[in-house]
Amino acid sequence: MQPDTTTFDWNSFKEELEEAWRQIPKPFRNERSIQGTLQCCLYNRLRHAGHVVVADYMPPRIQDRPVDLIALNEKQEVCAAICIDTVVTLAAVKSLSSFEAGQRLILTTGMLEKKVQESRFFLKPGIDHLHLRPFNQTG
Repeated sequence: MQPDTTTFDWNSFKEELEEAWRQIPKPFRNERSIQGTLQCCLYNRLRHAGHVVVADYMPPRIQDRPVDLIALNEKQEVCAAICIDTVVTLAAVKSLSSFEAGQRLILTTGMLEKKVQESRFFLKPGIDHLHLRPFNQTG
């Protein structure tokens, strides 16, 4: 089965995701709540774009990490697969690489920019990366 050719402009999602993160009251912000909130925001955005969205998909033969969201087109082909993590991880890359998808994205939330940039070493061709900086609008 050929992957869908739908393309997403991930940067168009960036401002909305950063705003969702900023709206979490500070006492409730932790890694898990931030990632869950972003997952919900992306789920909503992809659903409104007309896709069937599946959360926490565990690809076949993968034991390490589920894919946070997959978006399906009308033919039930995976047109997007997204992992949300603090930094780019090998487990996320393996999960995203284990099945056909039109686009793949790792969305990072790490506050230490240097660590996030160093972790990009794990990226493979065909996997996009978007780093959120909700409290630092430079760069």
